[in-house]
Amino acid sequence: MVGSGVFTDPSEFKDSFYTLNLSVLSKVYEEWTEALPHVKPYYAVKCNPEPRIVETLAKMGSNFDCASQAEIQQVLDLGVGPERILYANPCKRVEEISFAKKNGVMRTTFDSVCELKKIARVGNDFQLFLRIRADDPSARCNLGVKYGAEEHEWDLLLFTARTLGFDVVGISFHVGSFASSSEVFGGAVKTATRALELAREHGYDPRIIDIGGGFSSTHGLPKTISAPKGVELIAEPGRFFVERVMELHTPVIGTKGSGLTISESLYGAFNCILFDHAAPQVKEVRDEFGNKIEGQPIKRTIFGSTCDGGDTIYKEYELPEGTDYGSWIVWENMGAYTCAATTRFNGIPFNDRPIYTV
Repeated sequence: MVGSGVFTDPSEFKDSFYTLNLSVLSKVYEEWTEALPHVKPYYAVKCNPEPRIVETLAKMGSNFDCASQAEIQQVLDLGVGPERILYANPCKRVEEISFAKKNGVMRTTFDSVCELKKIARVGNDFQLFLRIRADDPSARCNLGVKYGAEEHEWDLLLFTARTLGFDVVGISFHVGSFASSSEVFGGAVKTATRALELAREHGYDPRIIDIGGGFSSTHGLPKTISAPKGVELIAEPGRFFVERVMELHTPVIGTKGSGLTISESLYGAFNCILFDHAAPQVKEVRDEFGNKIEGQPIKRTIFGSTCDGGDTIYKEYELPEGTDYGSWIVWENMGAYTCAATTRFNGIPFNDRPIYTV
């Protein structure tokens, strides 16, 4: 998915593509460091593994949250040291754990006895983070239904980790996506602090709290997040860094009544509607010659391009009058959990759209 150039001559393009603005990425990274200078970011590679994004963040000093062997390898291939990687997946295959150790990635998370036993099969020299549950009830995506130890489970998990000879160096949590309230994060940090204190009772000296991700640059960052004295804060921002750095350009490939079909799909970039509960918005519509269409808004149904009748992106979405076959619809803020989770359903290469820098 590599390309270069700017969308200046629509005749050059026949199918959907993304544009990537790395200057926006630099600006957003600066926003993070100014707002939360005491919270070290570990970029969540799963959010958007586009090589130019990962490389730019590495050069700016970001560390990395990797959730798979492939993500670890991608980051290591950039020359990033393994000490800058947190293997933040509480459920890993033994083979993946072995790969991590072989490559020096020794910090990882756990939230179950089963996970501790799997890690122990590879070695007990890992530095572990106990992943706890600390949900924001209002979060758009709640991860607590799958990950995070309940408070009544902490004692057994810490005891088992001690019995197996592990070092628990920190506590991690994820309040859920699109959380920005200082109160929510403050409450979660208090919960994590209780876990820290319990870990100390088990003979550990944990000095890190990982406050997870879910931040959005369109919703803003928490105004304040403070930690207990002597405790370092880290985080796993993904969406915050990349949602604004990419736009998606989609041609209208057919019309029927009030409906129109674009060359994209819920099986493509718009999977974010299903899995991330996102609501992508149109920035502008241009005609086949690149001229902006500014007609009166008319409600249209926007279909995806697969043969699936359920591939309906929006019903009654307002588009300017004059949007027709051959028009190009430009969608803003399409950098997070879009191209990273596309498929090849119907043999359509949604997962291989070109990405042009601007």
